[in-house]
Amino acid sequence: MQKFDLSCGLTKSQIGIIKYRVKRGIERHLPILPEFVETKLFFEGRYAWAYSWCLLNNAFPIRPGDEIRLEVVAKLKKEFHQYQKRKRYEFLAKINLREDIYQSEVLIRVKLA
Repeated sequence: MQKFDLSCGLTKSQIGIIKYRVKRGIERHLPILPEFVETKLFFEGRYAWAYSWCLLNNAFPIRPGDEIRLEVVAKLKKEFHQYQKRKRYEFLAKINLREDIYQSEVLIRVKLA
């Protein structure tokens, strides 16, 4: 397992786009905090979850047409622990990379403990 960074052969902008798309997919599986907390975070431009990324691929460099497999851990930030019992969620993401990175297919699966 490796960090999901420039060493995999993708550019900084490509990695940013992939992370953004995966985060949006993961948000559907994460619990929602109370409305007043979510509203406050929205107006402050912040998030209640911190993400860590782990690349599961073995073949480098990664090119269009390849499949990227990631393990993503979403942890609830400490200041929000009073709102949720479960504070950590793990996900497996599979991205079928295409020439146009915005058209890449992203599949998210909750990793069972």
